[in-house]
Amino acid sequence: MFVNLRTMWCTRSLLQGLWFALAVLPSGALAAVDQTRTYSDAYRSSCAFGIAHMEVLRRHKVLLVPGYFGDFDPNYFADQLQWLASMGVEREKVAVKSRQSVLINAPIIATAIRDSIRPVILITHSKGSVDTLEALRAEPSLRTKVKGWISLQGAFFGSPVADMLLDGSQLDPLVAILILGYFGSTKESAQGLTTGASLAYYRNHKAMIDQVVREVPAIAFASALDTVPGTRPNTTLEIPRELMARRGIRSDGLVPLDAAVLPGMDFVKVSGVDHIAPVMPALQRLDRVRMTKALLLALPRLFRDLPRDADCKELAN
Repeated sequence: MFVNLRTMWCTRSLLQGLWFALAVLPSGALAAVDQTRTYSDAYRSSCAFGIAHMEVLRRHKVLLVPGYFGDFDPNYFADQLQWLASMGVEREKVAVKSRQSVLINAPIIATAIRDSIRPVILITHSKGSVDTLEALRAEPSLRTKVKGWISLQGAFFGSPVADMLLDGSQLDPLVAILILGYFGSTKESAQGLTTGASLAYYRNHKAMIDQVVREVPAIAFASALDTVPGTRPNTTLEIPRELMARRGIRSDGLVPLDAAVLPGMDFVKVSGVDHIAPVMPALQRLDRVRMTKALLLALPRLFRDLPRDADCKELAN
């Protein structure tokens, strides 16, 4: 099914690469910080997120915004929600309509932020990050209420797989049906995540998006399913990952590594995690609670007033 794939996409890849460079690179005024080492050290540590950190977290409400199928699958964010509940943290899985457009979901997210009595910490995934970006872009007054934003594999610059689905000529029909399931089961749901639509959105709203990045303490978690020659990744997303890998694109199986980070946004980039594992059980092992703790610690400014020994007082959970 992959015969002649590289040849068919040669011209398109060049044009999209040039477009991406023109759209994104000029925003050099925003300084992003690579927080990968901070995250990795915290993830490996048995004494990183302690009592003092939890006391700070309890002063906030955590809003979790899912991507596709988040309103249907009870496993989506289940580990994070259970942990937050056990720690007495106010939390809410925002009731977005996962297969609907940004224009439908952004106001839902905006309302959840506005209605919170406490300051808010956002944890968003995939398309949920795109919906959240629009909510913060469209209503600047919400930004001061958001004290932290963790974007997990946000599809900010779309996915070449969505391009293929809408093209209709580059995929075997059975493969297209299989992949379409990850995009909400309709071609309409994939439209907003094409690279063209995503880049156009960024270019049209670049100044305001830059303001969001400046004003909201945020970190982007991006991952890639890298493989050793002769091996296969342990993921149900092998087919879309392979389609992008044959173009030289590192991805988590749905979203390219670099497409998950907005210019100027602090980031964590890791290998070996697919697009499913951060939010629900997958073929790979990932401690989603430990991941969430480590990303909270990597967030700019959230715990800046804590004493240096705060991380030496570990919680039971």
